[in-house]
Amino acid sequence: MKKLLAAALVCMSSLSHAALISSSANPALAGGSTIDFTGVATGNATSYTIGDVTFSTSTGTLRIAPYGEGGSGWLGGGQTLTTRDTTGTSAFSILFANPVSAFGMDWGAANPSWNVSLFDASNNLLETVVFVGGNAGATFSEFYGAQHAGISRVELTSSSGYDWVIIDDLKYVAGNSNNVPEPGSLALMALAVAGLGATRRRK
Repeated sequence: MKKLLAAALVCMSSLSHAALISSSANPALAGGSTIDFTGVATGNATSYTIGDVTFSTSTGTLRIAPYGEGGSGWLGGGQTLTTRDTTGTSAFSILFANPVSAFGMDWGAANPSWNVSLFDASNNLLETVVFVGGNAGATFSEFYGAQHAGISRVELTSSSGYDWVIIDDLKYVAGNSNNVPEPGSLALMALAVAGLGATRRRK
């Protein structure tokens, strides 16, 4: 019984995985906030803080640019954020003032795939997902994001050196934890409780 209980607890601890989001209509984004960059003046900077979200890079600068600069025919409009003026391996981060449970954005013009690492408020790596680029079969007009409890920072890095990617309409949902347990979590929780009860009866 102890082995069964231990196995249940291990399984419960491993159930919290990031889910890749590929549609702005994903239910995980319902009721969230949106940043569209439209009110931000065209220009370059190493960091932009818009509302309670900060976008920054340590490789060159980020650029706020009009829609269509660097390519058209992709998702988005108005002003956009691009990595046009990053150097070396293109990379940027998104820092949320308060943890979020999900985020997503219009993602355009990416050639290589990008590695996207999710961190919590204590700087612990939660998980890494991949935003697939045009070189790996995606179109140059995608919507990408991720869902995981307690995301405070997102680090996005091109998997192959310099890449000019354009983002727009960042959507995010405040929340530190998932309020509704997954069915598998509930089943394992019941198993763990039953195991504890059986152990106590034996004693």
